[in-house]
Amino acid sequence: MNRDNLILIFRFLLLLFLQAFLLNNINFFGFINPNLYLLFIIVYRLDGNPTLLIVLGFVMGLLLDLLTQGSGGQTIAALTISFLRPYIIRFSFGVNYDVPMGMIKGSLLTQRLLYLSLMVVIHNLVLCSVIYFSFDNTITILKNTLFTSLFTFILIYISLGLFKNK
Repeated sequence: MNRDNLILIFRFLLLLFLQAFLLNNINFFGFINPNLYLLFIIVYRLDGNPTLLIVLGFVMGLLLDLLTQGSGGQTIAALTISFLRPYIIRFSFGVNYDVPMGMIKGSLLTQRLLYLSLMVVIHNLVLCSVIYFSFDNTITILKNTLFTSLFTFILIYISLGLFKNK
């Protein structure tokens, strides 16, 4: 087992337990719940195995739903965003997506913010849609998606400093 795998396992477990036991108990204004575990999918290696990411996203969502007695929303949202990640990367970074480390060193701040915001908004839209699952609750879905995405985006952007390679 090499160093990269140990770091991957540590990040997975840290974010899983942090989300399940601390962040799921935070409800600002009664409905804003940050989803920091999404950081695992965002910082997953760019040249890593995409199939492994989909499996890990599924396992992360499933364990979160089991630990928090959820209805499967975290599983579906994490699986969806894990599957869509390569397309979001391609859309956000354009021609630099194929260059090794080109997205990090050769990209603009606006491209990185676009990638981060798309990941967070799509994840929260899928999550809120699965949780409420009714056209009657469209306003509630959009409101929860907007405010939870904003709070999650801020929390993830601040937390990205912890996972930077030195």
